[in-house]
Amino acid sequence: MFSSRKSGLVFIMIMISFSLYASQLDLKAQVLVNDVNLEWSEVEGASFYDVYANDIFLARLDADTFSYTAENLAQDSGYRLIVGARDENNNTLDADALEIETDSFSGVYKWVNETDDDNKGRLKEIVYIARLKTSPEYGQYMEISIPYGDDELVIFPLQSLDDSTWPWIDYDDGGETALAYRLNCEKFNTSSLKPGRFRVSRIFITPESASVEIQSSAFGFKVTTTTSYDFSMREDGVYLVYETSGSGLVESALFRNPMNEDDPFTYEMVRVMEI
Repeated sequence: MFSSRKSGLVFIMIMISFSLYASQLDLKAQVLVNDVNLEWSEVEGASFYDVYANDIFLARLDADTFSYTAENLAQDSGYRLIVGARDENNNTLDADALEIETDSFSGVYKWVNETDDDNKGRLKEIVYIARLKTSPEYGQYMEISIPYGDDELVIFPLQSLDDSTWPWIDYDDGGETALAYRLNCEKFNTSSLKPGRFRVSRIFITPESASVEIQSSAFGFKVTTTTSYDFSMREDGVYLVYETSGSGLVESALFRNPMNEDDPFTYEMVRVMEI
C-alpha cells in the first residue's frame, strides 16, 4: 500500500476541473508491478507539482522536478494518478490524470544449475510458484509453493499466519507442512543428518519480500535457519532472489551455489511464467 505523507503544506484535497483541452503536463506512466514511474512536461509559472493517487496526496515537488515514482502501491489494483501544477499561491494552473492497473509478482520462478555440482542430483534446479494473497494482519503478501506431482505444497508461510506462536512439528510427520519442509530441505542439505522436529519462530512480510526463521531440533540441539524471498522487476524481467542461511552446523551442511561464489547461499530466480 502507498503511504499518505501529509505535511503542513498540503491538507488540501485536489479539486481540479479538467479542461476540454489537452493538458500541458502530458502525464505518462510506466508501471513496474507495484511501483509506477511518472513523467510530465513543464508548466509555465508552476512553483510546485503535487502528486496524488486515488485522491490521496503523495508528494509536493519543486518546479524543476518532472518525474516521480509512486512506490509500494497495492498489487493487482487500479489507481487514478494525478499531477497538478500549482503556483506560489497554491492555485492550480494545470492538471493531468491517468488510470493505471498494477501488476503482481505472481508466477512461476526458476533457477537452473548449469554445473555438475548439484548436491548428488538433488539440486539441478529450483522451481517456486508465487501467488498474491491477502491477510487481515499482514495485508498483501506472496505465498510460495513448490511443485508436487500435479499439485503444490506451500513452503511460505510454512505454518498459519493466524497463529501468534507456532507448534513444533515432527520432521517425519505425514502432513503437508512436514512434507513441504522435508522436500525443500533435502535439496539444500548436503549431510545425512536430519532434524527431529521444526517450527516457525519468526516471520517478516512486506508485499514484495518475506523472511522466516525456522527452529529445528536434533539430538537435543536447537538451531535456526533464516530464509528470505525478495521480488523485483528489472528491465529484463521479474526476479525472485531466494536466500537461506544458518549458523554453526546448519551453515556447514547447506549446499553452496556453484554459480555464485561471492554469495553462495543466494539463488537468483527468473519468472518464466505468469499466473
